[in-house]
Amino acid sequence: MKLKKILSAGILGILLVGSSYAQNAKALIAEGDRHYSKKKYKEAIQSFQQALDINPDDAEVNFKIGSAYLYSDTKSKAAFFIDKAYKLNPYIDDKIDYNLGLAFQNTNNFRQAIKHFEAFRKKNKTLAGLATIRIKQCILADSLVRNELNVVIENIGSTINSPFEDYAPLISPDGNSLIFTSNREINRNGTHKEDIYKTSKSDGKWNEPEKITSINTDQNDAASSLSPDGKTMFLYYEVFAGDIYESTFDGQKWSKPAALNKNINTKEYQETSASVSPDGKKLYFASSRPGGYGGLDIYMSTREANGEWGKGFNVGGMINTKGDEDSPYIHYDGTTLYFSSNGHPVIGNSDIFYSEFKNRKWSKAINLGYPINSWEYDGFFSISPDKKTAYFATVKEAGTGGSDIYQVKFLEPRYKSQQKNALPIAEKPKNDDYKKNDFTDPLIKKLKEQKVVTLLRGKVIDEANAGALNATISLLDNNTQKLLSKISTDPQTGEFELVIPHDGNYAVITEKFGYLFNSLNFTLPKFSEYQEVDTHIILTAAQQGAKSILKNIFFKSGEYEINAQSTAELNKIFDLLNSNPLLKIQINGHTDNQGSAAANKVLSSKRATSVINYLISKGVSAARVSAKGYGSDRPIVSNDDEKEGRELNRRTELEITSAGRQQ
Repeated sequence: MKLKKILSAGILGILLVGSSYAQNAKALIAEGDRHYSKKKYKEAIQSFQQALDINPDDAEVNFKIGSAYLYSDTKSKAAFFIDKAYKLNPYIDDKIDYNLGLAFQNTNNFRQAIKHFEAFRKKNKTLAGLATIRIKQCILADSLVRNELNVVIENIGSTINSPFEDYAPLISPDGNSLIFTSNREINRNGTHKEDIYKTSKSDGKWNEPEKITSINTDQNDAASSLSPDGKTMFLYYEVFAGDIYESTFDGQKWSKPAALNKNINTKEYQETSASVSPDGKKLYFASSRPGGYGGLDIYMSTREANGEWGKGFNVGGMINTKGDEDSPYIHYDGTTLYFSSNGHPVIGNSDIFYSEFKNRKWSKAINLGYPINSWEYDGFFSISPDKKTAYFATVKEAGTGGSDIYQVKFLEPRYKSQQKNALPIAEKPKNDDYKKNDFTDPLIKKLKEQKVVTLLRGKVIDEANAGALNATISLLDNNTQKLLSKISTDPQTGEFELVIPHDGNYAVITEKFGYLFNSLNFTLPKFSEYQEVDTHIILTAAQQGAKSILKNIFFKSGEYEINAQSTAELNKIFDLLNSNPLLKIQINGHTDNQGSAAANKVLSSKRATSVINYLISKGVSAARVSAKGYGSDRPIVSNDDEKEGRELNRRTELEITSAGRQQ
């Protein structure tokens, strides 16, 4: 009997201890939930970890702590916990596939990330769009990781970087002085305020930074850029919605900043950052003013004869998107523009891109690449004149906290060798079998030997993810409509070389099944010197809303009758429609801003209609084609001058209005 009582007491004690542990775990989970709801992720992780110590195999707590890690400074730990939760109970939370996808994405496990994003997309139709965006990011990131930049990235140290937000590094031309922005100090009301700091190097090391008292105010202030001579600083002041100011350095002190004029700053909208060209004649700045592509756009202003900045013009759709484009930085070469964007295809939150001004237009924005761009925000990029050293701001787990300033050193060769653990890709052909159907006119081969040609070389890539495409490139003589060459790009790299003879007007048409064709035009004098032109040809998926500028549709000035040289390209449009019976298109006509707006609209409409009439005459149903004249309403670059603006804005554009069957 005595033994029975002892056993009963022991069992009761175990039950009471178990109950106590359960109650304690429940309280810790509730505490973690409260911290999580207030975005105190560090504290939430501590509470959830204590609950896990009680029961390591609790699927719910593993999911909660993993989700908290996703928003912490140590995101790489998220995958372990969420993956464990998934294995314990894949139905523990409706968002588990999405969060696990994020966790794998953050650790560069793109195969698993895509798998879980796909699963989430099938289960949750309402939020399927979010998963689709993430899948595109994974595809792009995988492509960039496979072609990793050969760089050394280093945190510039705790002397500069603090546990708070440090960003916008401005380096002097000699590389020995640094101006940056930080919110390390706390106001009397307990909030962190952004101020501008300066420091310099002694014996190769950065000195302790100090505030630039002459330019900081009681509001948030941020450095934006330095002029190439280091004597002019552009900065952001929290005035109205946010304006750009200018300060000059006299060798001893920075002057009191003055606001830029009304052509740059607006009262109702935000202007965040600016960068001046090496010759001091052009200012590139970010603004949320209406009439752009969406969010913050990058604009360009030219300095007028009186020294004032002229009207700002949107730099166009090659750079700007529906998202935000910010922190522009024009390089010392005057032709390479770096900026941050969350509207172009990105690896994560916001990436650094660049565009080059060539042949009087901006090239399609190119993602700067991995590992500079990451899953976090990356921006405020500036680079040395020789393009070998750069600085930017980002968040990394090994940082001091918040965003830090990092230095990048670019090495040779540009890319590291391909990683073995990347997603599987097509095996590189062991020979040139992909070229077996290529055709080149014998005359071109002879001219190539004589070097009376232009060699066009580069890559064909997908607009959505920058992946290499196996496409077909045709060279047509616009005067005779004769096919001179038809070549295939490398199936793995998308690379190609096309020989273009001199003394003629040529169309370069790039095609791939499922994509809208790309059109280029080359008009080359007879006695041109041998030259090599590097380019990226970008193809857009043939879906509703896709557009392509038709570079080989020609009209005489002020007229709408189609020039005979347009025939080759017109026939390509016909072939597109003929091979896609369900496809419907609209031809958009655009002009420059010369002449009256009303006359321009009429002219652009008539030009677009001329293209439609040609297609109908070839047998295309009128129900599948339409015309729209926009006049000068939608410029892609500034109309300031003929060569750099108006010629480019006079264009004919093909737009898919109904996708039907793919090309």
